[in-house]
Amino acid sequence: MSKKKGNEKEVTFNLDTLGVPIAIIVSGVIIATLIFFASRNNTVDNGSAGTGDSAQVQDDSTDSSPEGTVSLGDDPFLGDPETATVAIIDFSDYQCGYCQRHSEETFPSIKENYIDTGKILYVFKEFPLSSPGQIGFTIAEGGACVFNLSDAQTYVEYHKKAFFTESKDALVTLVGTLGVDEGEFRACLDENTYRDEVNADLNEGRSVGISGTPGFIVGLIGEDGVVEGKLIAGAYPYDTFKNAIEELLK
Repeated sequence: MSKKKGNEKEVTFNLDTLGVPIAIIVSGVIIATLIFFASRNNTVDNGSAGTGDSAQVQDDSTDSSPEGTVSLGDDPFLGDPETATVAIIDFSDYQCGYCQRHSEETFPSIKENYIDTGKILYVFKEFPLSSPGQIGFTIAEGGACVFNLSDAQTYVEYHKKAFFTESKDALVTLVGTLGVDEGEFRACLDENTYRDEVNADLNEGRSVGISGTPGFIVGLIGEDGVVEGKLIAGAYPYDTFKNAIEELLK
């Protein structure tokens, strides 16, 4: 307590009253500190770095991955069907940054070590996360058009270069550089020739638990063209695919 004489006003501090808010403030600081350190120890990188990046970047262990069954179908593929015993089924979206990264950084090593050596088939399926009429879906339809107007090798070039194309006109220009007839390609898009096929890929992917991109099924090829294997959901490094393939090749 403090007291001043004369004309000065008396100022009184009630320590009992101040005790409660001070205790609340101290408690709040302690709780905030505990939450901060707890959150640091439990942070998970979900891979959502930018528009269109929908997949999770996880560790490279697939021991507990769910299993799924898909068909080779009549989709674009690379590899030798006469010698391959394992297949990778790739579900991608052309507006997905992690799909583009897989195409540029991981796929080339898979191709060199397992596709070109005749050990696996690599099948491409469309999984646009946009709706019909939007550019992402149009690029997916364009992939089916390119494959049916040319061949798998041309499709692979399209698949590598079509990411984040901004308009149908730009897409037409792109396929012209790949040797595809621009008029036929535009007609294929305008007539929605392969919309049902793209929707079929979407439904097949969803049936095995794919909800974001990229998503992969890695499994053994059955006699009836059915592939049963593990789901790799996310942008995993090359070693993850290598380990999954080598396990099946034993």
